[in-house]
Amino acid sequence: MKQKVYRPTLDDVERISLGKGARKRGTGSRYVCHRLNQEERRLFDLAKSNNYLVIKGTAYRRRRKGSPLCNTFRQRCDALEQLYVVIEKYASGDIVKIDFSTLRVRDDTSHVSRVWKFLKDKYPEAMECATNNCRDTTKAIDWEVIQNKAIWNAEPRLVVIESVDRSVAKSIAEDVLMETFAYMEEHTPDNAESGGDQTSDNKSLMKNEDIGVDSVNDALKNGIDWNDI
Repeated sequence: MKQKVYRPTLDDVERISLGKGARKRGTGSRYVCHRLNQEERRLFDLAKSNNYLVIKGTAYRRRRKGSPLCNTFRQRCDALEQLYVVIEKYASGDIVKIDFSTLRVRDDTSHVSRVWKFLKDKYPEAMECATNNCRDTTKAIDWEVIQNKAIWNAEPRLVVIESVDRSVAKSIAEDVLMETFAYMEEHTPDNAESGGDQTSDNKSLMKNEDIGVDSVNDALKNGIDWNDI
């Protein structure tokens, strides 16, 4: 039987991206930046369509002491019980980061191994740059945090592929997500955890993808000063 874990609602993800308070306690924090500016909003909407995020460098904003865009999209991936995949663009070659923490499982070994093998088989050259970059997957998972806390409390569980061509990076992101979606639909692991009814509600809302549109329009009408974010 699946154990329930903490997950945010899609509506609350949209709300905190606009600087509003979340309805579900603990989703946001004044110490973790989530409010998006106009350019970040555009990239966030694109990421929602693609299911992975593309950013320039790390998208770090000095004034906010973090990356609102990365934090918000990671929350969305958590809500939808899917991998958080981000492509960081650099002139010398892009970096693909695959974060398994958003699956919220006690043991992600089978997930990491499956993705690693899939990538090694399909992208052997690119994976030569990933041999020593399977970061954070050997550390013990803090189950108390994973089960009960917002995802920004959890350490990322990363597979990192460095110095890849942009077209290859996008193919990797798309293929990893498709492979993972298919696997999770066909094989529910014994160690999988569930957000319960909340996860089902989130996925139903995602199909409509009207989520957040009214909130965004309201915020724009109310004249948020994006330069002050």
